[in-house]
Amino acid sequence: MNKKDLTIVILLALLIPAWMFIDRTFVAPRYATPTPLPSTEIAPASEAPIGASSTTPAISAAPVPLSIENSSKTTPLAPEKTLTLKNEQLEIVLSSHGGGIIKATLFEYADENSDESKPVQFTYRKQPALSYLGISGLEKTDTFQLDRISRNKATLSKTLPSGIYFQRTLTLLDNYNIEFTDRFINQSKQALLLPARRIHTGYISNPIGTDSMQGLHILGVDSYTPAGGVNYWGRKLNKLFKKSGNPAALDTVPEDMRLEIADWVSAKNKFFTHILRPHEPIATMAVLADRDLSEKGILPTSVAATLNFTSTAIEQNNTVQLPYTFYIGPKQYDLLKQAGNSMEKVMEFETIGFWSFTNILMEPSRKALLYSMNLFNQYLPGGYGIAIIILTLLIRILFWPLTHKSTESMKRMQEVQPELKALQEKYKKDPQRMQQETMKLYKERRVNPMGGCLPMFIQIPVFFALFTVLRNAIELRFSSFLWIKDLSTAENLFAGSIPLVGALNILPIVMSLSMIWQQKLSSPGTAMTPEQQQQQKIMMFMMPIMMLFFFYTMPSGLVLYWTVSNLLMIAQIGMRNIRQKKA
Repeated sequence: MNKKDLTIVILLALLIPAWMFIDRTFVAPRYATPTPLPSTEIAPASEAPIGASSTTPAISAAPVPLSIENSSKTTPLAPEKTLTLKNEQLEIVLSSHGGGIIKATLFEYADENSDESKPVQFTYRKQPALSYLGISGLEKTDTFQLDRISRNKATLSKTLPSGIYFQRTLTLLDNYNIEFTDRFINQSKQALLLPARRIHTGYISNPIGTDSMQGLHILGVDSYTPAGGVNYWGRKLNKLFKKSGNPAALDTVPEDMRLEIADWVSAKNKFFTHILRPHEPIATMAVLADRDLSEKGILPTSVAATLNFTSTAIEQNNTVQLPYTFYIGPKQYDLLKQAGNSMEKVMEFETIGFWSFTNILMEPSRKALLYSMNLFNQYLPGGYGIAIIILTLLIRILFWPLTHKSTESMKRMQEVQPELKALQEKYKKDPQRMQQETMKLYKERRVNPMGGCLPMFIQIPVFFALFTVLRNAIELRFSSFLWIKDLSTAENLFAGSIPLVGALNILPIVMSLSMIWQQKLSSPGTAMTPEQQQQQKIMMFMMPIMMLFFFYTMPSGLVLYWTVSNLLMIAQIGMRNIRQKKA
């Protein structure tokens, strides 16, 4: 391999992680071209009576984030009343202040990996989940009438300053679902205007114990539109912050959503999500996020989403009725798929942007890999660690013909290197003749220059599919294996006591050493020039060192897969070398 070829190999090795960073940070999502909506002039957002000729306005052509009126209260708030709805999976606490959810507890998930752990709990004191913004009388500083109807059903009600009567009926269902219906009832003798308003998902932050771990700040906001599909705004938060001009707090309607109607919105962290879905999509959405500038100020500390509604005319004695479903629960594929309306897309099994063409392979691969891993865990002893090892073995067996073909092709290519070098010296002044003689040599020795690359290229979608599954699977959370306490995070041994890296992670080191061993076994047995020997040494250590840095803080389950895959490849190469020696 000459210096030019070596440079190309290095650039190709760096291309994939470089493009992943660029696509995630700078390249905007692709959307279907929005259908132009009829332009209707909207009256000022007040609650004063309007004439009978007023009509319900459509979404404005260029909505902007609503300014939230913070009117000073002349009378203190009434004492807060709370009401709890509970089933075996989920408990929510409703508050008369703001009319939303101020706390949610998930009983099936522990907040920490210890014997003293408590169930996962979300608190929404900053802004109650399902509370309204931008409408006088329904703010978080307003008091509602809160009543229980049955064990898992409650109502919140209030008369607005304009005379519109608001009533919310909320029911806690199974599988982390909440159904509620908001009714705006005009009990007056004239038409009234219900102002533009927003309904909030509540803020969500990183799980306990992940704040100091690199690579685990996976906070995101998603939206799903019938025409444009899913949009992962969490990938574009840095870009949205820059556009907003406020480095600490974000509250914006993305440009691409200003003419789109959201089927649902979600706010999520690595393992859990809040999804708000109106049964009749008529609203756009906004992305909200906070950053702590004292902590480098790059990654968000909490995120949320809102559904944004325009003004609506309510005729006398009429009602505007808006039913919703709200999901507070784990990012578990089966549960989200069961909920319907493509909510499973918050798992990010679908690739957007430049790599979207790979979805035809990657999306079904991710589903199949997740299903297989869960199946092995269910029926085999040893937990998810053994399940990952068995899954790795099956993937290796599945791709063995391709891997074998690639290995043999690279070996033949190495064997002809001295002859190629001689041709290059002999015809260095005649490039055309050199090319002809090179192709002739390839044909005589049955060498395909791309034979080593194409089989490996076919496996790339499967690797990325497994990368996504093992990085985000809640099933791996607090699942132990050998010395590893949690396969969903890095090992973090002696956390905080090791300079520079912060903690000791053994698996990435073993993985890198196994890569060096694999490269050594794969080295040609033929004589090489000093230049070729130097290039081989560079290649032997360059990629393992790169992978060590890339994988050092990755989830242990992902590193376990890669390490076992390397060891199986070493075994395959070793068996081949033994057969060749016997022959």
